[in-house]
Amino acid sequence: MDIYQKLYQRVLFPAFEAGKGRNTAALYEAACQSQWRSLDELRSNQLDSLRKLLVYAQKHSTYYRQLFSAWDFKPDRLQSLGDLEKLPILTKDLIRKNFNDLVCAPYRASLWKKSTGGSTGQPLHFGYTKESYEWRVAMSKRGYSWLGAGPGTKQAHIWGVSLESRSTIKKLKEYFHQRFDRHIYFNCFDFDFEQMLCCMKSLEKFQPDAIIGYTNPLYEFARFISSNGETLFQPKSILSAAEKLYPFQRESIENAFGCKAYNTYGCREFMLIACECEKREGLHISMENLIVEILQDDGRHAKPGEMGRIVITDLHNYGMPFVRYEIGDLGLVSDLPCSCGRGLELLGDVVGRSLDAIQTVNGRNLPGEFFPRLFRELPEVYRFQVTQESLKLLVIKLVLCEPFSNKKMEELKHHIKCGVGQNMEIRFDIVPDIPLTASGKYRVTISNLQPVSHEN
Repeated sequence: MDIYQKLYQRVLFPAFEAGKGRNTAALYEAACQSQWRSLDELRSNQLDSLRKLLVYAQKHSTYYRQLFSAWDFKPDRLQSLGDLEKLPILTKDLIRKNFNDLVCAPYRASLWKKSTGGSTGQPLHFGYTKESYEWRVAMSKRGYSWLGAGPGTKQAHIWGVSLESRSTIKKLKEYFHQRFDRHIYFNCFDFDFEQMLCCMKSLEKFQPDAIIGYTNPLYEFARFISSNGETLFQPKSILSAAEKLYPFQRESIENAFGCKAYNTYGCREFMLIACECEKREGLHISMENLIVEILQDDGRHAKPGEMGRIVITDLHNYGMPFVRYEIGDLGLVSDLPCSCGRGLELLGDVVGRSLDAIQTVNGRNLPGEFFPRLFRELPEVYRFQVTQESLKLLVIKLVLCEPFSNKKMEELKHHIKCGVGQNMEIRFDIVPDIPLTASGKYRVTISNLQPVSHEN
C-alpha cells in the first residue's frame, strides 16, 4: 500500500464522503469487519433488516400494503428468511405498471431516479434513496478491495462512456474526481486498433494496480496485446463485469496481463451483487445489503449444485422497495464455505445475458452493451432487439409503449451511427412483440457475422 492509498483510505475518502453528507466510508469500514462473521450471524442480521423494511413498506407503500393484505402477510411477525416464500415475485412489468404505488410516500419528493440498460431488451426505470446508494457503493468498494482494487488504488476502467451530453463544468468535475480517486477511463465503445494501441501506451504510463472492464472488451484487448507485443506494465488483478467471464476468456486475459482475472456480478438496480475473492471458489454475495434467492421454475428454492432464477431483495432501498425481484439471470447454488474464511454466502456461478458484438465497417467490434446504455433513456421503448444482417446493415426491432416521433427516431439513428459509423444502414422495424428463443431467453444483440480480429 503506497502513501497516497493510505492517505486516501484513512483521511481523504472519509472526509470527502462526510463533506457530501454521506455515510459511505463508515459503511465500508463496517462491511470490512462484518464479512468475517459467521453465516448464521449474517443471516440473523438480514432477518432484522428485512423485517424493518417490510414493516416500513406496509405502512408507506400502497403497492405493498395491498399486496400484504391480499396474501395475508404480516411483516411484523416475520420469523425467518424463509417467510419470504409467502410473497410473489416482483417482475419488471409489475414495476412499470405500479411505479407510483411502489414508491414509499415519505421519499416521493426525494427519490433518486435511474434506468437500467435494458440488457434483457427491456429498459427499466426505477427509484432508490441516498442511503441505499451509500450501501451499494460500500459493498462495491469492499468487493473490489479483495481483488487489489480497493479505495485509493490506481484503477483503469475499460468501460462504456456516458451517451449523454455533458456541460464543460460537469466534465471538469468528473476529470478532477477521477484524478482524486486515481481512476482513468477508456471508452470500450471505440476500441479499434489505434484506440487499443493508445490505451496500451496510456496504461504503460499510468501503471494501474487493477484494470476493471466489460468482459468482452477486456478479452478483445487481451487478444490485441498478445498479438502486438508485451506490455510494459503489470497490474495486480483484472476485474470483469457486465457479462460472465468464461474460462477461455479468463485464460487469455491472464496470459496477456500476467495476473489473475476475477469475475464480478452486478447490475444498475443494486450495483455489486456478488464477487469472487482471492480464492476464486465462487462469488461472495453482498449479504449485508441484499438477500439473494435461487428459484426453480416451480417456485421452490434450488438445491446445492442446481441452477435457478436469481431473485433479489434490497434491504436498504426504503424509497422504492425491491422485494423478491426477478433480475433475469440464472445462478448456481453453493452451500460450501469459502477457504478465505469469510462468512458471506456464495453463488457457485452466474449465467447472465450474452450480448453479441457488432462489427463496424472499419473493423471494430462494438460491444453489445452499447445498445442497452442507449435505450435506457427512451421511455417510449418497451423492448428492443438489434440484429446485424450484414457488415453494412443493422435491423432494430422496437416494441413501443408510447408514440415515437420521427424527430426522436432520427436522433436515435444519429446516436447509433456515432457508435457504428456513418456507413452503416440503420433500419427500424416497429413490431408488436419480439419472440423468445427456443431456450426461453431474449437475445438483445444478434450478429450473423464472424467476429473480426484486432491483430495487425
